[in-house]
Amino acid sequence: MPKKLKWGLIACIAFLLSIIGLGLVTQLHTDQASHVITGQKRPLMLIAGSNSQRDDFDQLIKTLNGSQPHPVINVTVDKDLKVSSTATRVKHTQFNDSFIVIFFENSDDTNDTIIEQTKGLANAVTYLQKHYKLTTANALGYSNGGLIFSRYLAGMASSNPLAIRDLMLVGTPFLGTSESQPDDTLYKPLLAKKAKFKSLHTVINIAGDAGDGDDHVVPLSSVTAGSKLFMNEATRYNAMTINQKDINHGNLLQENYLARLVRQNLLNQ
Repeated sequence: MPKKLKWGLIACIAFLLSIIGLGLVTQLHTDQASHVITGQKRPLMLIAGSNSQRDDFDQLIKTLNGSQPHPVINVTVDKDLKVSSTATRVKHTQFNDSFIVIFFENSDDTNDTIIEQTKGLANAVTYLQKHYKLTTANALGYSNGGLIFSRYLAGMASSNPLAIRDLMLVGTPFLGTSESQPDDTLYKPLLAKKAKFKSLHTVINIAGDAGDGDDHVVPLSSVTAGSKLFMNEATRYNAMTINQKDINHGNLLQENYLARLVRQNLLNQ
């Protein structure tokens, strides 16, 4: 083989090897960056509303797990406000990737129950701090679950509540479920303590509207009353309405749109 041809082949092979090596390095960097993006910075705590069931968040979690599986910690607060838990682990995940579902055995739809549940949430947080080393979280409160989180963060059950960064409220009845006779029993104390919400980075307040100004249970005016609590207190406040003819309060958690909002605003934040 002529020397010129031989050295030309060697130069081509060296060039191709350098291109392949650069591609591998780039892919490795991309994979590492992807891992950083998909790892959550804090777990997500979830509380449902009145007459809740243990499986209320199952469909939402299933949808969110479609792109990346998450470990789940199921916390039970019994009628005496004692706390227990079970955990489902997922390989190659950290505690911060967890969904923490808090279930109250007593979830009757009364103001007194919500007050008791707020104390139960404080007990659950203490339990999680002790058993799982919980230090911070994002949170989603559905229906009365939003009231429970709001009361807890306002310091109504703990003088030193957990540091929640981002809070999503879904169909939360701040003024009850009657537009003509709003109930401000739980709302007025929150207004008096709204400065406590300055610790929040983002609050997203979501309502449902079937076309008549409500979701067949909670009036829009009751949900949007949350603006007076969080706007100009939290660093960022967004109010959103899911407008759908067939929507109702009971299926708000099953909306694919809601899953997208959770993924965009509560995961990896």
